Amino acid sequence: MFSAQSQSDPTRKHDAGFTLLELLIVIALIGILSAIAIQNIALYRARSVDASMRSDLRNAAMAMESYYGEFFGYPASTSALLLIGYRNTSGVTLTINVTSPSTYTLNAARAAGSQASFTFDSSTGLIN
Repeated sequence: MFSAQSQSDPTRKHDAGFTLLELLIVIALIGILSAIAIQNIALYRARSVDASMRSDLRNAAMAMESYYGEFFGYPASTSALLLIGYRNTSGVTLTINVTSPSTYTLNAARAAGSQASFTFDSSTGLIN
């Protein structure tokens, strides 16, 4: 049985803290996990930039076809697409290249993506 004296004995040492080695191991593990997380965050950010460029290309292609249906020709500038209701994402630069009366290419560029720009070709309907 335990006596009250053994619990209040001032000569007894209490080992209730962490050792320096345990603290260093925990700090090292937190550092490794944060390094992995930072890389994943950068990858997700680049993918979201790519998605915004591709989305703008799809929306601009729809606006180009709407413009063609209303004015019987493709516009040469992005300001003409504003008449149809096209709004681009902030930071995305869209350029239009009308290659013939029936075909065009769209180029969307934005910094910090996995690639510098994406291109939509109206003859194939693909985004590259």
